[in-house]
Amino acid sequence: MRELSERELKVLRKAINFYNSFDFLSNFKILAREKELFAVSKDLHEFLSQRELECIAGVKIGEIGKRLRLTLEGSFWLMKNEKKKVWVNEHGEMLFLYGRDIFAGSITKVGEFDENEVVFVCNEFGDILGIGRSRFKSSIVKELSKDRVFIENLVDRGAYIRHNKLYESF
Repeated sequence: MRELSERELKVLRKAINFYNSFDFLSNFKILAREKELFAVSKDLHEFLSQRELECIAGVKIGEIGKRLRLTLEGSFWLMKNEKKKVWVNEHGEMLFLYGRDIFAGSITKVGEFDENEVVFVCNEFGDILGIGRSRFKSSIVKELSKDRVFIENLVDRGAYIRHNKLYESF
């Protein structure tokens, strides 16, 4: 595990700014292993540093390159931007967790996003179910027929159980 480079810190800060998660860096220490980023509590980081332990610790929040690609765990911690979210009803939640796309008829609430943007799919309680890609601009969801795919499933919480579509981050 290593500290982030200046370029990686710049990419991370830009993503944190985009997700309106300004307090994230004050609560956690971010460490890297190759391109993977891990959030470690400051107490755990101090413990590991004092004992000069070299181990993988913390929660993988994403992978970094030219931009930050969040894991589902990272999205839970970082995603405070209501604009990049879509909420689905119970039926849509069930289908999404089974790996299906989201239809316009399952949408209960949308944020503001454009066509082909990565969005976070939430249930009616606001829990993030996964990550999807919008096929349309959010403002036209009411105009679409109920059986039209609105959000393409990229990764969902059910992928951990199914094992057939296991993506590390997006």
